[in-house]
Amino acid sequence: MSNPFLYAAGIALVLAAAFFLSWLAARRSLMEDARIEFAERCSSKPGTVKGVDAATFERIYVSAHEPRGALYIAAALVLAVVITPFAGVGLIALWPYIVMMLDGGPWYDVGYYPWMFYMFFGLCGCWAFAGAVVARIHHARTPENFNPALARARGEPLDEVAIPRKRPKWAVDALSGAKSGASPTSDN
Repeated sequence: MSNPFLYAAGIALVLAAAFFLSWLAARRSLMEDARIEFAERCSSKPGTVKGVDAATFERIYVSAHEPRGALYIAAALVLAVVITPFAGVGLIALWPYIVMMLDGGPWYDVGYYPWMFYMFFGLCGCWAFAGAVVARIHHARTPENFNPALARARGEPLDEVAIPRKRPKWAVDALSGAKSGASPTSDN
């Protein structure tokens, strides 16, 4: 068994398992931290957890603080390992059709530099696609930050909060059209 793809797949799966186990350990640790934090807030700052039960607080705390990157890195590695054989077969099946459009010299045979270039960048593109899919899922499933999520769980209407902001002087002047007290002149 001297296939480099099998070695690479084995290493990727071992790394994926390591990332998944680190995520799992961190999540379990955060669950314990959430219980301690809830008990501490109940005794010292009860207003911050008013109307929030322990299970809801734990869910909000863990989802806001868990290292999601480790989980999604593991998913990307597993997805890359799964699509590699299909990508390899697809790239090899597509190669004769690409060569047909060229002059068909012997340097386009399987094993020569054009084919190696094609396979290398084709597989890299497939792996980048796997990473892009997982990154898209990672960003689409981003949880709410801890403090706004806790405020929302308490029933505070965060969507109606308006942050007052004073306009800078230059913006007020630009809005009114005044320039240092002079009236605007026309270029006619």
